[in-house]
Amino acid sequence: MRIGSFNIEKNGKSSTLDKQTQVEFFLSKCCSSDDWNADIVFLCEIHSAQTDNYSSYLASVYPLYRVCAFTGGYSNGYIVMVKAFEKLQVCSQGSLHGLNRDLIAIEVSGVNGYTGYVFLAHFKSGQTGLTKSQLKSCTALGGKWVATGDLNLDYTKVGQLDTAGLAYECWGGQQTQAKGGILDWVLASADVTVNVVDITGLAHTFDMSGPDHRPILFDVTG
Repeated sequence: MRIGSFNIEKNGKSSTLDKQTQVEFFLSKCCSSDDWNADIVFLCEIHSAQTDNYSSYLASVYPLYRVCAFTGGYSNGYIVMVKAFEKLQVCSQGSLHGLNRDLIAIEVSGVNGYTGYVFLAHFKSGQTGLTKSQLKSCTALGGKWVATGDLNLDYTKVGQLDTAGLAYECWGGQQTQAKGGILDWVLASADVTVNVVDITGLAHTFDMSGPDHRPILFDVTG
């Protein structure tokens, strides 16, 4: 099963053309059966005032996907897109501890080689202790699981987590955020296989000059 994730940094009609172009390019690649063909697409840092309009627009452009919108604070909304014909149940697990945005859970039943949970969120920045607690909550349901999004914890600090899981970075060691660091990566239970889809050839496209993050793309089985 293929997952794409992108912190689009409050993209909207008032955003720069460069930012809008990068986001539209990512979505067109993810949602084309002739291209990346993602089963799940996660966008975070949606401007709350634009969440409904943006989700309606995406639903009209990509009719094979079910579009779920979640508001959160001023600019911390989410949009989750899942293939409408697959067994993918999307729901909120409630607000992340200490934040005004949610932890999203997707229950997956036999989609392209994966059965288990996918957890999506924009986790807390700059507070390792709180991030550790938030990531630990992802394992509460048990079973196979994958957590991704903007983890807001540098990949090099994964050893500080007390959550049992394996970490995978997706850009060959390159930073995923304009200020430095690898903040967008994947954490998965040991019984899940994660294979990163190499999009490093698009480094000049996703150069962090629009959204200040790079997207990630990966496959999971298990």
